[in-house]
Amino acid sequence: MHESLKGISTRILGLATDALKRANTDAVYFDPGMEHRQSLAPLAAAHAGELVLKALIAKEHPLLLFKNIGEKATDDEIDLDWLLKNGRTHDFSRLPSVLWAASGIKVPNMESYRRIAELRNQIQHFVDDRDCDVQYACLDFIYSNIDPLLSKHFGIAACKFHEDQFDDYVIGCLLAHQIRFTVPRDTMLTEIDPNEYLQSCSHDYRRWACTELKLDLPI
Repeated sequence: MHESLKGISTRILGLATDALKRANTDAVYFDPGMEHRQSLAPLAAAHAGELVLKALIAKEHPLLLFKNIGEKATDDEIDLDWLLKNGRTHDFSRLPSVLWAASGIKVPNMESYRRIAELRNQIQHFVDDRDCDVQYACLDFIYSNIDPLLSKHFGIAACKFHEDQFDDYVIGCLLAHQIRFTVPRDTMLTEIDPNEYLQSCSHDYRRWACTELKLDLPI
């Protein structure tokens, strides 16, 4: 591997977590004056997911990110300069297949993956989010795909990446939607009462949440 290609996976992961901060924030915080975030959330979520998959692929080899390596006409080593000028990366829809072929890692929830791709295109090209619970679609994609991949392969939890001082409101939103997520060991909720969010949840989800968050299970 050319020296200029080393460390690409780590750099992509850094950008992925930055995109995830934006995605979590846009998906959770719809305060007055910030209604535009609802339309931006799917774009940020899809971007974060794309970068996480690319970081995993690049861990195997950075050149696997590109679909036109075979078009190189000369035999000299491929470096970053050549890739910047000529490289074309795989499309979002192809990344799960490339990831599986390169590493054996499967995207956990392909239905959610396809849905966020459709929603992103729908909003990006037509600014149309009708007949869709955008918040749920984004959080479902993040926490059924990005979160388990980050947790298993990089040891980090998606709920830690947002633009607020506290994790509480992201976690509260996940509880309200009955979405399971990686709970960091040091989680301590001081800004919300999680039981208020759990009142209308199923017994199974309440049991899971109370176990993970170390809460007393309501009677």
